[in-house]
Amino acid sequence: MNSVALVGMPNVGKTALFNALTGSFQKVANFPGVTVEKKMAHMSLPQGEGCELVDLPGLYSLDVATLDEKVARDWLTGKIQNSGPLILVLDSTHLQKSIYLLLQILELGHRPVIALTQMDQSQKRGQILNFEKLSQLSGCTVIPVSAITGEGLPQLKEVVGQSLHHFEAKNIEIAPDYQKRIKNPLYVSEKFKTIDMWLKEVIQTPLRPDSLTARLDSLALHPIGGFFVLFGLLFLMFQALFSWAGPAQDLIEAALSFLGTQVGQLITHPLLHSLIVDGIIGGVGGVIVFLPQILLLFLFIQFLEDVGYLGRAAFLMDGFMRKLGLPGKAMIPLLSSHACAIPGVLATRILEDRRERLVAMMVIPLTTCSARLPVFTLLIAAIIPSSAHLGPFSYQGIAMMSLYVFPMISSILVAAVLRKVMPHEAPSMLLMELPPYRLPKLRHLARTLMNKAQIFVSKAGKVILLLSLVIWALVSFPRHENGSMGDIEHSYAAVIGKAFTPIFAPLGFDWKINTALVPAMGAREVLVAALSTVYAVEGDEESQASQLTSVLGTQYSLATLASLIVWFVFAPQCISTIAVIKRESGSWAAPLGMVAYTLVLAWVMAFLTYRILL
Repeated sequence: MNSVALVGMPNVGKTALFNALTGSFQKVANFPGVTVEKKMAHMSLPQGEGCELVDLPGLYSLDVATLDEKVARDWLTGKIQNSGPLILVLDSTHLQKSIYLLLQILELGHRPVIALTQMDQSQKRGQILNFEKLSQLSGCTVIPVSAITGEGLPQLKEVVGQSLHHFEAKNIEIAPDYQKRIKNPLYVSEKFKTIDMWLKEVIQTPLRPDSLTARLDSLALHPIGGFFVLFGLLFLMFQALFSWAGPAQDLIEAALSFLGTQVGQLITHPLLHSLIVDGIIGGVGGVIVFLPQILLLFLFIQFLEDVGYLGRAAFLMDGFMRKLGLPGKAMIPLLSSHACAIPGVLATRILEDRRERLVAMMVIPLTTCSARLPVFTLLIAAIIPSSAHLGPFSYQGIAMMSLYVFPMISSILVAAVLRKVMPHEAPSMLLMELPPYRLPKLRHLARTLMNKAQIFVSKAGKVILLLSLVIWALVSFPRHENGSMGDIEHSYAAVIGKAFTPIFAPLGFDWKINTALVPAMGAREVLVAALSTVYAVEGDEESQASQLTSVLGTQYSLATLASLIVWFVFAPQCISTIAVIKRESGSWAAPLGMVAYTLVLAWVMAFLTYRILL
């Protein structure tokens, strides 16, 4: 199948256009560094044909510095085989920067179809463009488009379909001195002279200054006030996780309780009853109940991305990180990791220096991803009652915020230490486009939440279900000769858990927690499912009816629960992240080193927490 590539600078709307053209759904954010590898999907054309649309990482010019930019350049220069035309996405509000890349692409011999985005912002700010003149100067078809309203998309597809019929693949020969030539100041100066000449003919009425963005940035980027804004937003977010999600969680708990009761009445066989009610409903349901909080977390993160604030948060932290000898741009993968560590590891490709990428990959698992949220929520609720408030603010929300801020600070401090072990002359500079503030689109927010909910439920229905059944079997067997359940203290789970007692007893963990920690390596949420299964199998009718938070609060001391929280702050509890770090680093040294130091750090910090509180 023929392929068509989307190419352009970061943050010009490529991914949004990709979603609109293909009907697929990729993450869209209002800061650069989202597309860190090429994405592909099928695009239908008006002629009844189809093609493969490729979303290339953004690049500012062919003088690339990062791995993701190199992917786009290799596609343009033919090192990665391509078999179709290009769609060059230009931001109509930043034509001066966009045309520089256009000139270099024309220099290679490409004649792309030009899609002009951000036209709504351009028109609001009074800019009038001469599309025909831009088409004459470039020799390319120019089409104003909008991924939000769909304006120009049919015409774009029609032109792309025609281009496919007339496309002739050609070998692009790059002169040996090309990379040196495009870095030459004379070359750059000539290009900017051409850009100035083009802009005089294309722009009929210039853009008005974006006064709203300037006013908001005067506070958001203030060296002191900006940090108050940042922490204020975080404080609001974590207060909402407990207060807003409460009614939805209560509803899910009631539904699961009703389901367990009704199903239990239909199943008379003791072993099958335990499997369905305790193993499946108790295990998976113990995790599903946290879905409202996870969706709220994603809603806040996506909202801040769409508004354009997360890029400014990275810019704000640049000075602090640079004092520790770290690249300010590393804040982007660290922020991305709060949703999931895997996209954060992939986002390290935006860092120019290999050592900086390795350091970032090594500390990303310390950030609090969404998989830790059910664990932290469960343990915080077991320690702090929901009625505990500091004025209008919940102590539970304050505790949750600390479990996001503390790991972020820890990751930066650990990265500073690693930079001493792997020294470098100076951190790379932060070159970042700060986009204008934009109102989020409700449709996009809704699609994002639906996508996250599907991923979470799918994970609960596969990985967590499988591990919950394993835990149930370990807790339920061996059984007596008459088929009745034996003492849970002599189950296979107890044997495994007690085998780890010499390691975890100094942290205050018993065999039940030890047993849950082992499968939690596959998915952190399994700790909740495992404990739900253990206590559902073990308990009598009264304890089975109790919430797991109440059971934990009764069974364990404050020191043990706090120690378990600290363990999950630092421990490497995700096999998938380890595999991605191995792939991105190219060896086992980085992931194994990460596992080793985080395990030691988790044990030491949990031990200190337990002993101090004890």
